[in-house]
Amino acid sequence: MSIAGKRRETEVFSLAFLDCICCGFGAMILVFILTVSQKQNVDKASIDELQDRVKQLSSQINVSQVDLDRLSKVLAAAQLELQDVNAKNNQDELKLTDRRRELLLMLQQTGAMKDALNTLLGEKKNLPTEDHAPVPIPNIDRRQYLTGVRLQGEFIVFLVRTSGSMLDETIDAAAARLSDSDAQKRAAPKWQRTIQALKWMIASLDPNTHFQILFFGEDTVPVLPDRGDEWFSTTDKATVNAIVKQLDEVVPQGGANMEKAFTAVRYLPRLPDSIVLFTDGLPTKSESLPYDGDVGEEQRIRFFEIAVKQLPPRVPVSTILFPLLGGDPAAPALYWELANATRGAMVSPSKSWPDL
Repeated sequence: MSIAGKRRETEVFSLAFLDCICCGFGAMILVFILTVSQKQNVDKASIDELQDRVKQLSSQINVSQVDLDRLSKVLAAAQLELQDVNAKNNQDELKLTDRRRELLLMLQQTGAMKDALNTLLGEKKNLPTEDHAPVPIPNIDRRQYLTGVRLQGEFIVFLVRTSGSMLDETIDAAAARLSDSDAQKRAAPKWQRTIQALKWMIASLDPNTHFQILFFGEDTVPVLPDRGDEWFSTTDKATVNAIVKQLDEVVPQGGANMEKAFTAVRYLPRLPDSIVLFTDGLPTKSESLPYDGDVGEEQRIRFFEIAVKQLPPRVPVSTILFPLLGGDPAAPALYWELANATRGAMVSPSKSWPDL
């Protein structure tokens, strides 16, 4: 067989097949290019969105940091305030402990004084007494009822408050009595109780003791106006009778200037050995600090502090306080401090004193 006459062999990879392969490959490349381009657009949008979110979070973090700084400052201030409160509480506890210690000491001293009082009363029953005392005492055994009131010394001044508040037990009741007649004011139960207490204390003085009585309202006047520079004795019956008569003529009215009263004591010809103060509260007027309008508790405390500065030095001041309900809540504490500072005493007798 000849070469020309041989059967032609079939070629698997023809030109048409290669064209198909190339077209398919080109289509794949086109799809890939289109997909990559779209993905870049999607990624760029996501990145922009994330950047915006990051900015928002950064802003929120800044705001939160500002709030945190502010809260930190508030917390620091609260901690400082808490430290101050704790320190004040510690100081108050120390003061309270001191007060309790002083009260315990006072109770112990009171017990010892009561025992000594009973002994003295037993001895006093055997002492001779006047048949007719210038100022009668309801019960001789009650002569030292006010334990702790200093009546020692050769010269004693009795300071008696004569303001309108001495007319009754409460502010409203005392104010209602201001329109009464002078006779009704003199007969007011609280004032009569004050006068009887003064008479009782005069009668309880030792015969060798000299005394003077000063009434203080808006002004300070002696019980016998023409004998303000003298000292009296219970042995002088005529003078004592004149004093008792004058006591029954006093009319409570007006305010109370304690500064004038203490100044008058300071300028007596002879300083007293002790002062006994009859009052129902704090002063309502002051010579050094004039005040117009309603006088509140703060002003009355200030008037009291100014008045105390006029006291003569080293003279015990004992206060007999007839409390005025609704008046001065600070009065008992202030008079107690005055007694403690001057080595005097402060008592608030029952309504039954000095009667049986």
